Amino acid sequence: MVVVCFNSRAMESIQAVHVFESEGPPVEDLAREAWLLERGAAGEIGLLLTSWRRPVVVLGYAQKAEDADLEWCRSNGIPVLRRLTGGTGVIHHGDLGIGLALPQMHPWARGIRGLYGRFLEVLEPALRSAGGEVETLEEPQAAGRVRSPICFLDQLSDTMVVGGRKAVGCAQTRRNGGVLIHAAVLLGLDAELYARVFRVPEERVRAGLAPAIPGGDPRVVGEAIVEGLANALGLEAHRRRLEPVPERFVEPYAKLHWSPVARGK
Repeated sequence: MVVVCFNSRAMESIQAVHVFESEGPPVEDLAREAWLLERGAAGEIGLLLTSWRRPVVVLGYAQKAEDADLEWCRSNGIPVLRRLTGGTGVIHHGDLGIGLALPQMHPWARGIRGLYGRFLEVLEPALRSAGGEVETLEEPQAAGRVRSPICFLDQLSDTMVVGGRKAVGCAQTRRNGGVLIHAAVLLGLDAELYARVFRVPEERVRAGLAPAIPGGDPRVVGEAIVEGLANALGLEAHRRRLEPVPERFVEPYAKLHWSPVARGK
């Protein structure tokens, strides 16, 4: 049963943020975010850190699959998958993914822009402590009707930049009493791959994107983020062993909508 109503006493009963770390498989990690979202609705705060060694294209929940060159990805063995949160495409390749699941009645979760603001308030000093030179935007853009197919080329309220170029992008979703906010932190940049996958000029990619911490170790960066989030939430960080993801969360990835290119060639 999913619990969808919390009072202040229920919030006070949460003692820990449950921390999971994974290097894939990507389908299981994306399915695990959906699982954490359900557990958030039931009163648990969960944090998932992911980093994948091989490139994976991850589209936003409602993004058109055709924004990516699916045939090229298939012929080059690059999976194209879809995440639970909104926004547009990211190529994960040795970067850091962060998924935080909360009960919808948690104080952080009251308002879409407010959650972005609170989340980035924590990520900025955490990334700086790990060697980054990131900063939040003083004047974010308003979301237009026509957006770039690449998440990092839109500079909205969910954004952090390095020298004016986007280095961190976020997205969120709210379902059945739970909230999931996700961040992608660039630790490197393969501008040629971004340009090829999303069919945009490479110069545009280089002008719009920059690593938050060039060559950063995802484990080291993740440790700083765990500490920062736990302190900001006023909770202990409990490291958890990865459990098998219940099959019902993995099953959607057998469908074309969720796995436009499942394994490549």
